[in-house]
Amino acid sequence: MRLSRIRQPARIGMNMTPMIDIVFLLIIFFMTVSQITQTLDEPINLADVGPDGRPLQTVSITINLDARGQIIVAGKNYDLAELMNAVGEQIQRVDNNPNQLKILIRCDKNCPGQFVNNLNQELGKLGINRVRLSVEAGTPQ
Repeated sequence: MRLSRIRQPARIGMNMTPMIDIVFLLIIFFMTVSQITQTLDEPINLADVGPDGRPLQTVSITINLDARGQIIVAGKNYDLAELMNAVGEQIQRVDNNPNQLKILIRCDKNCPGQFVNNLNQELGKLGINRVRLSVEAGTPQ
C-alpha cells in the first residue's frame, strides 16, 4: 500500500539579506558624506572684493519702525522723504552701488504692515533690492 504525499507547491522566494546589506551600506555612505559636508562648510566671514580686486566698502543702515510707523535711525526721527535722501547720500558714498548697502529693518510687532511695504517700495526705487527684516523668535502661545 502506497501512501500519497500531499505536495506543497514550490514557492519562489527571494533572499533579502543582500538587499538589507545594500541599504545599510547606503545609510553609512550618506551619513559619512553629510559629516564631511558639514566639516567643509565652516562659517567664516569672507572678504567682499569688487571686480577690480579692491575690497568693497559696505555701509550698514538699521531702520527702526515703532508701533505708530515712525522711522527712527540712530536715535533720530525721520519722515520717509528725509530717510530716502539720507539713504541716497549713503549710496553716493559707496560709489553709487546700492548693492553695497546693508539695510536692516527692525519693526515693532504692532506696527501696521503698510509702513514696512511703503519703506520697501521706496528703497526699491533707489535700486536697493536686498533688505533684511529683523524678527524675534517667540514661544508659541
